[in-house]
Amino acid sequence: MAFDCYCAICGVGFSGMRIGTPSDATAERRRQYVESVSRSLDSAEERPPVPQDGEESIQSYDPRLVDQDNIAWTKQVHCLGMHEVKGKNKAFVSGPGYYADAGELAVKMGQRAKRTYFNCYGFGTDEAPGPVVPFHWCCFEILLRSLTGTTDPKDVDLDVLYDVMMGMCNSSGSALRLAYGDDVAHAQGQYWRCLPGAEFSVRHPTNTPNLAKFMQTQLKTNKPLHTPSKNLNFDTRTPKNPFGALPAELVYQICSFLPGSSLKSLIQASPFIHLLTNDDYFWRSFIESDMPWLFDSTAPAESLTQILRNSAPGVDLNHKQVYTWLDSVTKPKYGLEDPTLMGIANRRRIWGACEELAKGYRAVAVSAAA
Repeated sequence: MAFDCYCAICGVGFSGMRIGTPSDATAERRRQYVESVSRSLDSAEERPPVPQDGEESIQSYDPRLVDQDNIAWTKQVHCLGMHEVKGKNKAFVSGPGYYADAGELAVKMGQRAKRTYFNCYGFGTDEAPGPVVPFHWCCFEILLRSLTGTTDPKDVDLDVLYDVMMGMCNSSGSALRLAYGDDVAHAQGQYWRCLPGAEFSVRHPTNTPNLAKFMQTQLKTNKPLHTPSKNLNFDTRTPKNPFGALPAELVYQICSFLPGSSLKSLIQASPFIHLLTNDDYFWRSFIESDMPWLFDSTAPAESLTQILRNSAPGVDLNHKQVYTWLDSVTKPKYGLEDPTLMGIANRRRIWGACEELAKGYRAVAVSAAA
């Protein structure tokens, strides 16, 4: 039986990407479907059913938002597998190839003229004693960056990574048990479903050429981002809650470990935390720790603070407002239609899945080193 397998890191397929036509009738049907799903999400209701295969005009992406050039990256597949080297199993990363069907990959291995065939997730072949884990190369680079801070495969223990990823295979043998996001989960089936409204999930996550210019323009012209921060005086404060009894530096450190959503809840619950986090220094640090996916792919060594400073030289930014703005515009949200932001929203989504893998990888690596 034919079926699709999906990228272990981003959850997106390797084939079957359908782009709709710009005809008025087709565009209207897509628009109505996107509005219907958006209403259900806003009201916390169940999503409308996924369009059936016969509804070609709906099961296709909006041609205003994606084209063959910016989804070409999804078609090229690499894999992580195990093979025997001098009597021992050792992990390898393949060269590029394509997804054939029914879980089979055809990829380049070293200097061989012919492609080698492997099976995804399920079982091994003559070339490898076990199944391989398929991925897009740009997704693999994001995973490497989340694990090591670099994109060099030599910096990661591939044997450990293979074991961790194979231990997370889903029951259908089509992907991993990772939180790829609701939009990708709804698109995964026997075959990949091209659902309008989720175009951001197939935009290239690292090739975002217009993002730097967009940020530069916004940071210079978006006036709320320039509102001065308040100067705080903690010398006369009296402890009124557990946090109030702690030095400000320690509270900063505690808050820096929280994800943005949890910090927002804490700020709402604690007047002292609300007061403390009005300080601009805290938000400069928090942006760095909470948004590691917001890097410049053309200058990956630059910190986010450097990127922000370079984008708006001579402008005094309110980094709390900058964080709130960045968190909002880069959210991987159904119905996102800004071509400049779709790629970075996809990268943010993928980074979330990478963090799940990173936890498992580090736990095994630490255990092995003990």
